[in-house]
Amino acid sequence: MPIPRRTRIINSSRVIRELWVNGPMSRAAIAKSLDMNKSSMTQIVEELIGYHVLKEGSIIDAGPKGGRKATELRLNKDWFYIMGIELRSDSYTSLAIDIEGNILYSNTVPQGFSSENFIQDFDKLVGHLVAETAFLDRPLLGIGIGFSGIVDTEKQIIVKSISLEFDKPFDFGKSIHGKYDFPILLENDANCGAWGEVVQNRRKQLKNFLFILIEFWKHHHDELGRPRPTIGIGMAFNGKIYHGSQWSSGEFRSMLNIDPSSCEQIALPSPDSAWDITEDPAALRAYIKELCSHVAFLTNVLDISTIFIGGDTEQFASFIIDLMHREIESNSLKGRELHHTIELSTLGYHAVSFGAAALVLDTVLMNLEPLDHFEKSRLKPLFFMNET
Repeated sequence: MPIPRRTRIINSSRVIRELWVNGPMSRAAIAKSLDMNKSSMTQIVEELIGYHVLKEGSIIDAGPKGGRKATELRLNKDWFYIMGIELRSDSYTSLAIDIEGNILYSNTVPQGFSSENFIQDFDKLVGHLVAETAFLDRPLLGIGIGFSGIVDTEKQIIVKSISLEFDKPFDFGKSIHGKYDFPILLENDANCGAWGEVVQNRRKQLKNFLFILIEFWKHHHDELGRPRPTIGIGMAFNGKIYHGSQWSSGEFRSMLNIDPSSCEQIALPSPDSAWDITEDPAALRAYIKELCSHVAFLTNVLDISTIFIGGDTEQFASFIIDLMHREIESNSLKGRELHHTIELSTLGYHAVSFGAAALVLDTVLMNLEPLDHFEKSRLKPLFFMNET
């Protein structure tokens, strides 16, 4: 008896996630873990093999008690690729990953983006990258975009961006609707960094953590200026990225920056646009210390267990972890036992672009929330499967 469409998608997604988190398993082991009957498991697995999502691997020997040998199932990492792009005002970083999160291609190009001619520039970029990655010889499942600014991910609207000069809402989803035969998802850059850690640490199943994104870049039209620091904070609670009530979760400005005319997140010691904080060790350390004091407050108030730091980490890698530990301890109540982990993201400057691709991976293959509003959702889980 055929499985109803909704149930088929839900069960297919559960099987994909089980293998994605735990690695190769037998049909029996998956069925037991997901509490699925043999008939349903057989139908789901055969369909996913037909779509090249899964493939059969080696024979698994029977245990010491004997019994049938089993064939392991694994995700087909040669099936497709996903593109992730970080758009900045002075450059972009793009990469392609497979379903396991292995990087197949990456590149950083000095090309600025701003609100002026944004969609035209974006369309050209997508066309270029699709051609550039044709050598992978596999379907493109989707593209994720990490964007510096406030993004309504549900409606795919750029609410505001200071660095890319969007001073009023821009309907990104509407502007690209119908142009591509694969989904494109826009997300805040720091939230993308958080998505990347979810994928990288999927076997740990992270619950509550912060992702601190620190980068140094300049405005697209500022040819003579030096890179300026930018900060974004991605938050995850109970394994889900938190966007806030107005999609502005993680937008940061220091409480010590009380100048109402200042556009800086943390007040810089020099107003000179040619001054470079990365070449002033004392100023850079003071800047990072001020950020750490704010992160310490958040960590203690929200009882965060893990902090990841990504972006241009080579500028401050030698001292930021130590500094943040000290600030968290200083901010804590006396006698409180502290149990938290602080680490530099292993993704480095790829953190945002990788996380943007990871967002597409999760949304297309494993996030079932859109099923609750299936007809209204712009992106259907497992959209490539038959509609019947």
